[in-house]
Amino acid sequence: MPRSLRSQAHDLQRVMAGLVSKYQFRDRNETSCHGLSVSQAYALRALAERGVQPMNALAGSLRLSLSAMTRVIDPLEERGLVRRMRDARDRRVCRVALTTPGEALWQRIEDELVASNADVLRELSVSERELVIRVMGQLSEAVDVWRVGQAPVATSSEAAA
Repeated sequence: MPRSLRSQAHDLQRVMAGLVSKYQFRDRNETSCHGLSVSQAYALRALAERGVQPMNALAGSLRLSLSAMTRVIDPLEERGLVRRMRDARDRRVCRVALTTPGEALWQRIEDELVASNADVLRELSVSERELVIRVMGQLSEAVDVWRVGQAPVATSSEAAA
């Protein structure tokens, strides 16, 4: 008999809490050797992936307040890893961009994280790796849908499943 959605959700919570904790500490350990906080590393990643961004958009993508984002960006700017620029059309808007040293540092961090992921994935078969990547991508998309409140309403038969 299939398990209930609630039972599966409970198991997902347990598994994700363990995985996120392990990865979060891994990221903290690997990025802290570069003198960055996890939030600073996430900011570098966002800028590397999406390019120049207004501070408020960057804060939103990292789910931080604008004041918290400022506290993340200030030391990065002091180290010459990012630069802030006023928008030419609206001087109230502050945009943030990676500098060349910031791009180089992010690439080094990304290379280290990818290498550690390869070490983890090596423990799985090729088909298991593909399945994990596909399902985690689907889970990430489902979280995005849930966050914006557009998740489809479960039918009574789905809720009971």
